[in-house]
Amino acid sequence: MESTLPYLINDADNHFLEPEDMYIRYIEPRFRDKVVEYVTDDDGNRVELYAGKPSKLAQTRESVPRSADELEELARKSTVAKASENAPRPGDGGARAPGMFLSRLNPYKKLGIEERKALIEEFKQQENAWGDRDLRLALMTQQGINAALMFPGHVLALEFELQEDVDAIYANARAYNRWVCEEVGWAAEERIFMPAYISLADPSLAVAELDRVLAEGARLILFMAGHAHGGRANVMGGRSIADPLFDPIWARINEAEVRVATHLGSTDYAKYGADLGEDPDATLGDFNGLQWALYWGDRPAMETVASMIMHNLFGRFPKLRVCLSEQGTVWLPYILRKLDHAFLMGRGASCGQLDRRPKQIFRDHFVVAPFPEENVQRVVDEVGVEPIVFGSDFPHGEGLAFPAQYAEAQLANMPAADVKAIMRDNLGRFLGLPA
Repeated sequence: MESTLPYLINDADNHFLEPEDMYIRYIEPRFRDKVVEYVTDDDGNRVELYAGKPSKLAQTRESVPRSADELEELARKSTVAKASENAPRPGDGGARAPGMFLSRLNPYKKLGIEERKALIEEFKQQENAWGDRDLRLALMTQQGINAALMFPGHVLALEFELQEDVDAIYANARAYNRWVCEEVGWAAEERIFMPAYISLADPSLAVAELDRVLAEGARLILFMAGHAHGGRANVMGGRSIADPLFDPIWARINEAEVRVATHLGSTDYAKYGADLGEDPDATLGDFNGLQWALYWGDRPAMETVASMIMHNLFGRFPKLRVCLSEQGTVWLPYILRKLDHAFLMGRGASCGQLDRRPKQIFRDHFVVAPFPEENVQRVVDEVGVEPIVFGSDFPHGEGLAFPAQYAEAQLANMPAADVKAIMRDNLGRFLGLPA
C-alpha cells in the first residue's frame, strides 16, 4: 500500500534483519568459541547459542511460525483472543506478521480468513527485502519512506546474553559492526541509517571500537538503554551511562557530531524484582504483569534520560543528540516533571550544575518516537512537537503494517505543520538531511 502523504516520511524505528551466519563470518578467529550462532539440536530444533550456551530467552527457530496458515492463525488470535492464554503476546518474538499485536491499527482485524491469508502472504513475499539493502530501499520507496533508522535484532541482546563475558560482548559487537560496514553501509544512499553498536562494559575497548567505526563513516551510535554494564569487576551491576568514566567515548561522539540512539532491548532489570518477591532471573517471555510493567521498557528509558540530564552529560558535551526508539512516551511527561521539580527545588546535578531546566535540556538534545497507538497529543502538550518523531517498528508484530497510514490514524486532529514535523522534518533535522 503506497503512501498517500504529499511528502516522503522519515522513520525513527525500523528494523533490518541480520543473517544468521553474520557473527560466524565476521568474528575474529581467536574468538570463535564466543560466537553467536544457530545450531540444530538432537530434536531438530534450531537453537541460538551465545558463546556455546543456549539463549537465556529460550527462543528456537522451530517455534517461529513460517507458513501462511500458521501466521494467519496467530493473526486471528491476536484480534479475537488478546486475553487468552493461547493468544500470542508482544515480545514473544519471531512471528512475522506486521501489526498483529496492535489494536486499532491491526490490519487483520476486520478481514476474513482468506483476506488475512492473502495479506500475510503479501508480507511473506517481502521477507527477503527485510534483510537485503537494495530490496529494502525499493520497499521503502513503495512505503513512502525517505529515510529510516534501521535497528538490528540480535545485537540488542548481546549484553544480556553475554553479561558475564565482556570479551564475548565485544567480539560479537565488532562482528556486527563489520557486517554493517561491508554488506549494508552506515548510511546507504542517505536512506538506511544502520547504527554501530558500542558496549560500555570496557571503556578502553569501547574507545577502540568507536574510533574504528567513526573512521569507517558510522553516522549513528547505538547504546543499550538504562544503566551501563557494570564492567569486568561488577558484571551483574551497573553504572550511569553518563558517568565521567565514559567521557572519552562521549568526547569522540561530540567532536564527530554523529548521532546517538537507544532502543528497547533485553536488560537485566528483572534482578530488581527480588526486592518484590519476584524471580530475578526471569526473562522477557516469562514476565508476569508486574515484571513487564516495571522492568521491560519504561524504567530503562527513564533512567537513560534522567542520568544523561542529571549527570550533566550535555553540559560537558553540548553537541550530543539522542534518539529514543521503540521505548514509547507514556513515561516521559512524568519523568520530566520530576526532574524539573528537583531542579526548581535546588537539588543539584552531579558533574556540574545544569544551566536550564531538564525539560528544556530534553527538548534541545533528544528526539523520541511514540509507540504506534499512543496518545501523541498528550506528549506534545508536555514537551512540544520538536522532539517527537515517527517510528513504525516495521516489520514487527507490534509495528505498523503500512507506516504511512499513521498520520491519518493518529495525527488527524493536529495542525498540518505539526504532522509534517513528526512524520518528516524532526528526524530529518536530527540526521542532517536536506529539508
